[in-house]
Amino acid sequence: MALISDLTNQTVEAAYRAARPPDTPPPITRAGRKLMLCGALVLAGLVLGTSARQTHDSAPAAKAARDQLIDQVRTSTAATNSLQQEFTSTRDALDGARNESLSVASANSAVQSDDGRLAILAGVNPAHGPGLRVIVDDAPDAGHSASATGRVRDTDLQRLLNGLWAAGAEAISVNGQRLTVLTAVRTAGDAILVAYRPLSPPYEVLAIGSPNDLQVDFVDGPGGRWFHTLADRYGIKFNVATAQDLSLPGSTGATLRIAEEANPS
Repeated sequence: MALISDLTNQTVEAAYRAARPPDTPPPITRAGRKLMLCGALVLAGLVLGTSARQTHDSAPAAKAARDQLIDQVRTSTAATNSLQQEFTSTRDALDGARNESLSVASANSAVQSDDGRLAILAGVNPAHGPGLRVIVDDAPDAGHSASATGRVRDTDLQRLLNGLWAAGAEAISVNGQRLTVLTAVRTAGDAILVAYRPLSPPYEVLAIGSPNDLQVDFVDGPGGRWFHTLADRYGIKFNVATAQDLSLPGSTGATLRIAEEANPS
């Protein structure tokens, strides 16, 4: 009887030990899994709470920094506008003195006429006359991201301006900024810079030239077709109308350059 009892008790225990080595961890029970899940959820809650708290604490500082930058931009813009007005007044006085000097120095009025015409074509002097008024604007649902498909980009504005030049425009301005051969149109952040001045939509482009010919050649040209495509696909606003009397300011960034002979004889 003792032998049978030993065989019965030890056989089950030996088989169990063989099937499950001593170093194998015990299986996780359902209660253990629930406990581990609760611990993970608590840890995730702590992490999210800490992150939210840090974001909330840093919000006033971020807003203060943003407000300070906005104030700096407004102050710089006001100073730039003041300098631009001063530049315009000085340029007008200089033009008057130059015209008076030309009138006294030469009886040939053609010299003064050519000088004024070249100054207008170069964008230095103000210009007025008939032409086109083109207004483009972002789509109503474009949002505030510079990469949004419904926003007018610098490359779009470049196509429009090049299309007007190709159609025969003699003078062009964008939101009051006169264009010259040296004017750059590019993006800086969310704004489009024209002559290094940030502009906001809508963009009003004024072009002096023969109104009917300019309208037909521009609308049927690459610039007009491009904006018709943008209007159809992305809802960008595009309007072209003729005007009988447009006034364009002179460029504030024109620089006088004089060429001289390298080796005068």
